[in-house]
Order: sequence, then structure tokens, then C-alpha cells
Amino acid sequence: MKEWISKRTRWLLPLAVIGVGLLAMIAIANTRKPPQHSKPEVPGALVNVEAVEMANRTILVRGDGTVTPRFETSLSPQVSGKVVWVHPNFVAGGAFNKGDVLLKVDPTDFELALQQARSAVAQAEYQLELTRANADIALREWESMQKSRAALNGQPVDSTTQPDALVLQKPQLKQAEAAYSSAQASLEMAQLNLDRTQLRAPFNARIRNISAAPGQLVGPNGPVARLYSTDIVEIPVGISVADLGWIEVPGSKARVHLSTGQATWTWEGTVDRTLGVVDEIGRLAQVVVRVEHPFTTSGTGQPELSIGSFVRVEIEGRQVQHVMPVPRIALRDNNTVWVADKENNLEIRSVSLRRLTPDEALVEKGLEVGDRVVLTQISGAANGMKLRPMEEEFETQNAMEAAE
Repeated sequence: MKEWISKRTRWLLPLAVIGVGLLAMIAIANTRKPPQHSKPEVPGALVNVEAVEMANRTILVRGDGTVTPRFETSLSPQVSGKVVWVHPNFVAGGAFNKGDVLLKVDPTDFELALQQARSAVAQAEYQLELTRANADIALREWESMQKSRAALNGQPVDSTTQPDALVLQKPQLKQAEAAYSSAQASLEMAQLNLDRTQLRAPFNARIRNISAAPGQLVGPNGPVARLYSTDIVEIPVGISVADLGWIEVPGSKARVHLSTGQATWTWEGTVDRTLGVVDEIGRLAQVVVRVEHPFTTSGTGQPELSIGSFVRVEIEGRQVQHVMPVPRIALRDNNTVWVADKENNLEIRSVSLRRLTPDEALVEKGLEVGDRVVLTQISGAANGMKLRPMEEEFETQNAMEAAE
């Protein structure tokens, strides 16, 4: 009997435990509250915004160019001869002021020619004076004969009667005057040729290269040096045809920037003219910017604006007023901008531009003062998208930190 009870207990005890567990689970299930469903809060995209302001802007037209001299010429002597002297600076890169002597040609032949010309002038002057004296004597003799004839005839002297030109030696006098003038011209030419034996700089200049040396025979057909002017340099700058309407030609101010790798140096210039042609490759108009005194350094450490330097040029154009400048990165496709409204929702707006620069978009219509334009790039941007401006995010974080 005891064994039967013991076996029955072994079977019933596990069943009882399972039953109690099921009853407990049912009780717990009946007493548990159903889960509450809540809509997750979308924080919005973190963006950088900038408030729009009304402003005036001076239009800057940018371009590149190469520095060229205003004047450049091959210098040749006007007389032939042997070079007997050259200036110590007569080398490539040598600088000269206007009128400085670069070299001298042997003047001996020209000095002798000048002496002969002076002698010829003296001889011609003597012949002219002699002819004038003979003409005066002939006139007095003719007048004396007229008086004697009138006295013999018992009549007054006829003042209307004029002597013949040959009687007064007028042809001889004209010939002597012409000979004297010719001798004077020969003298001036001889003096001029002597002066030309000294080859002078036609303007303030530097030498690009030379092709003469002492002892060399030179002449009018042989250049001895190539010079370029140093007072003014010119920079042809390529700009778009549309930009021509924004600048004054001539007159607009310009800034020329030269980068040396370690520093950038700036010169002031002005727009002088347009070349009147459009580049066939880049379709750019060419304007010429002038810079005065490009080789004056004044001990400031600034380098010279050397010929051939590649420079960037900024030309000050006309001023536009009452525009709303926004950073260039704020302009999206199809001339639209993204604006964060008062509820920090994204609004896509179309705008009308007055001018587009490499840094800014000058908006004429489509924005209002105080609008916050979005500068951050957002993937899948759409109207109504939730935004978190960085400025407000930082203010919230600072307030939380201060409360703690």
C-alpha cells in the first residue's frame, strides 16, 4: 500500500507544480497592463543657418593676365661706325633713364665732316655778303645814272621807273642766299650726325638683351639692344563679355596680385582700354590694366612687378544697392535657396539674382530681411523637413549645462 502511494506521489507532484505555474502565469497575464504605443520624436537635421541682411555691394570682376611693357623697341644707331665705348650698365637687365648714353660710335669722321660743313658755311656767307654789296653798288650806280639823265634833259627824276633785275644782280643774290641756306643745312646735318654717335635711351628703360660690344661695327640696319619701358606696365586681362558692362572703361580701379609662393603682393592700377577683340579660344574680352612705377620697391621688401609675371587682377566695378547677399554655397539648383522658417521647417524658395560672384549670390527677389538661409548640404531635402539650427542647439546645450 505504501509503495503504491509513493509511486502515485511521484507522478502527481510534478503535475501539481506545472499546474500552479500555469495558474500563476494566467494571473500575471490578466493583471499586466497593455504596452503603450508612443510616436518617436524626430529631432530634425542639424544645419548651419545665416540670417539675411540688406546691403550694398561693389562688383568685383576677376581675371588673370601676364605683365607686359608699355613700350618695347629694338634700338639701332642712326649712323655707322665702330663702337668705342659702352655704359657699364649696358648689359641684360641694366636700367637707364631717358637720355642716358648707352654706347658711343667713333666720332672722328663726323667731327671732320662738321669742320668741313662749318667752312662751307663761312664760304657761303662770304659769297652772300659780297653779292649783297655788289647789288647795293649796282643800285646806287643806276640811281646816279637816272639823276644824271634827268638833269641833262631838264626833267625831274621819274620815280616810277624801276631797274631791271639783272642790273641789280637779283638772280646772283638769290643764288648766294640759296647756297648759304644749303651750307647751313649741311652744317646742321653734320652736327646731328655727330650727336648720333652717342646712342641714348629713348625713355626710362631696362635692357632685355644686347647684341653689340666695344670694337664692333654697327649701323642703322643692325639693332644693338632691345629695351622695354619701366615707368608703366600693362596687363591684358581676359574677362567675360557680360562683365564688361559692370566696369568703367577707362577709369575703373584695379588691384594686381602677384603670388610668390611665400607671400602675395598687391599693386594698384586702373583700367586703360579694351583691345576690342574676343579671344577665339576662351571667348573672353580683353581689357588692359595699367600699373605705374612697377619697379619701385621703396625698401618695403615688395618685389618688382617683373615683365612676364602671371598675376590675378580684381577690377572694381559699379555698385549695386539694396541686395541680399548670401554665401555662394547657399544657392541650390535652379536658383533656389533653403530657408528655415519660424518652426524650423525647411522651405525651398526660388530667388532672382542680381549678380553671382565666386563667394556670394546677390539676391534681388525671393528673400526677406531676417530669413535664415541653410548653408548645410542635406540629402533628400524637401519642403517641411524638420531642421535643427546649430545656433539654437548650442543655446539649448549651454542652458542645460548651466542648470546642472
